[in-house]
Amino acid sequence: MLRTYSVTIVLVAGLLAMGCAKRALVQVPPRVDLHAFGTIGIVEFASESKGSLAAVATQRFVETMQASQPGVRVLELGKVEGSVRGSGPVDITAIQAIGEKYGVGAIVVGDLLVEDVRPKIDVYNMLTTMSVSADVDAALTTRLLETATGATVWTRATRATRTVAQVGVGRGQARFDARDPKSAYGELVDALVCNVADDFRVSYVRQ
Repeated sequence: MLRTYSVTIVLVAGLLAMGCAKRALVQVPPRVDLHAFGTIGIVEFASESKGSLAAVATQRFVETMQASQPGVRVLELGKVEGSVRGSGPVDITAIQAIGEKYGVGAIVVGDLLVEDVRPKIDVYNMLTTMSVSADVDAALTTRLLETATGATVWTRATRATRTVAQVGVGRGQARFDARDPKSAYGELVDALVCNVADDFRVSYVRQ
């Protein structure tokens, strides 16, 4: 009886192993196919913060788009005046005008909000560089707008908290104007962009 029971266990284990071995790693396409829009314009993310934080985040977003879907064409439009933001009402006329002027099928817009800055006081750094490191809470809201209709075809928001270097302080407001922004703010920017751009990446599942 014991021998029969042992044989049964071995057979079941063997069948389970065979079943697992047959499971293949299957590629899942990105939720958003950026190539479908032809050339995509990107407007520098809007932000009330002083300095280069928004510009660095915008550039990192472009890099992530092209790394996630190689060959996608991106036209960097810089700052655009008017109601072209990552949140709030959309100025359809403005979106359509951008599409006609630059020949883009869609545009990416975003809002970068610095929610809180908690300086880490270092008297030496304050006296020598007039800047400090700080824990920064930030939020990034992005969306992809179709220029023909002004419709939102994708949107995503995220938050992150990271310690950043070389934050200028004064008059109750922080300034993000480090000489090497990527080194100073890179970790915060990467966390925000990596989260919102997840829908552009290929993923894999076992089936």
